[in-house]
This record gives sequence, C-alpha cells and structure tokens, in this order.
Amino acid sequence: MNKKSIITTLLALVAIVANAQQRLTIRDSLTQEPVAYTSVWFGNEVGRYTDESGMIVIPKGTGWIRLSHICYETKNISVADIRDCTVLLVPMSVNLGEVSVSAKAPKRVKTTTAGLTKEKTQTCHRGANGFEMALFIPYDSTWTKVPYIHSILASLDYSTHWLTFTTIKSPTYATLRFDLRQPDAKTGAPREESIINGGIIIHSNKKIGKDGVKLASPIPFPETGVFVVVEWITTANVSESHSLVPALNMTLNAKENRTWNKKTFQNIEWAREEDEPIYQDESAREYYKGRIPNAKLGLELSR
Repeated sequence: MNKKSIITTLLALVAIVANAQQRLTIRDSLTQEPVAYTSVWFGNEVGRYTDESGMIVIPKGTGWIRLSHICYETKNISVADIRDCTVLLVPMSVNLGEVSVSAKAPKRVKTTTAGLTKEKTQTCHRGANGFEMALFIPYDSTWTKVPYIHSILASLDYSTHWLTFTTIKSPTYATLRFDLRQPDAKTGAPREESIINGGIIIHSNKKIGKDGVKLASPIPFPETGVFVVVEWITTANVSESHSLVPALNMTLNAKENRTWNKKTFQNIEWAREEDEPIYQDESAREYYKGRIPNAKLGLELSR
C-alpha cells in the first residue's frame, strides 16, 4: 500500500471508532472538578464506573444513561442531549440530623468493637462491579455515653484459589468504597446520604488489614443505628456477574438478618439479604438450614 492509501485507511478506522463509542467526562457542577467512580448505567444490566479522571466510554447504540454517586444527585440524561462530551452532576444537599462530625478526637478511655467481624466465618460473598453490601449495627441502649466511631472494620478474603474452577485466567481486583449511612425511617434500608463525606476509597493495590479503615475524623455513633457499607468498583471491562477480589466473609451465627445488598447495574435497589432468590432454592435451604448469611463488617469505637 502507498502512503496515501495508509492514511485513508487510518482515517476510516478513526471514524469507525468515533461512531462506535463516545467518551464523556463527568464533572462537579460547582467546581468543574472531575468526579471519579461515578456509576453509569447504560440499561439492560450493563454499566461501568468513571475512572479517576471522571472519564467513561459510552458504548455504541446507548440511548440514555443514569449517573449516580453518593455525593451527587442522581441524573438521567439522553446521550443525544450531551454537549461538549461533558455531563455535570449537582452536589447533594445532605441533612444529617442527629449526626455531627467531631473535628477533634475524644480522649480514648476504652476501645471496643461493634458488628460481626469477630463471628465465625462460614461462607463468603464474592464482589461484583456495582455491587454494594451493608450491615446494620444498632445503637446499644446499655451505653452510658455515646461512643465515637474511629474505624470501619471488614473481614475480607483476598484468596484466588477459586479461579482454578472458572474460565477466568487472572483475578480482577476491585477498588473498594467504605461508607457509613443511617437507616431510612420507612424502609429500614441504607439512606442515600453518606455521613462521612462520601465514603473512603481503598484502591485495588491495597489490602485491608485487622486495623480496618480509619475515618478522617471520629464521629458520634448515631442513635438511629448505622449501616456499614462496602461497594465494589472496577473500571475494567467486565460483566456484572464477573467475580471480583476481594470477597467479603460472611457468618451464619447472627440471630437475625442485618445485611442488605444493592445491585446498581441490574437496576435493583437495596433489598434484605434474606430476600435473595437463592435462599428459596431447595438445595440452598438445606445447606443454610434456615440461617441467613450476614456480612462480617464492623466498627472500632472509643468510649
């Protein structure tokens, strides 16, 4: 091929790629800063997250998208209405009610934990893109003083031995977002508002140890109780059903179901773990013997 033919071919390829997909950047409407790890749902159980620069590629044929982020108002928009390859998200106005943030840590007289991290591990739940799991931790009426939350605790399984039994050749490690939220007064599910300024991001190249994830500033334990939330995030091109590392360890020892989950890219809002269809299966009922797995999540408190 001569030089002219090569250039013509390259231009044609560029045009094909341009028509096949559209690059968008998601920005804060006030600061114009990019919004990393925004979930973008394309419909039909397909979606992805923006990368650290707020950028995402929209597949060919996508008519509209839904954008959601814990710190911003959810937005539905037609792809045809997007201008300059940019979408602006409006920061969410949050009314935290009973919760106030302490700028200074109280004197740590006694340290204790709340949650289920010390319970026996009896199974695990593998993460998936756009999947969230939350454990509700009630306020203890025997506390004489309101304790302060210092860290989020999580029992995670970073092993990859299960890959031997799958068609996946190498593991996909997820970025994790840990968050604290109050329960909704009507449904009991986690509210959409974060009480720690949008949560804490732990990148995929880091592991969570026994010390957990420390909060930037300790906060008093809400009298409503609090949900500990973990969200699996990856910008890799994987399906919603693709298992991500790490998995979250689960226990069957809890006397009641306190775990909820959400599947963003399946368009499934918060639901109790006990309502999952799998637990209606006869073999599952035999295996679990009426017990419901609860997430091994928790909190480090000072009292």
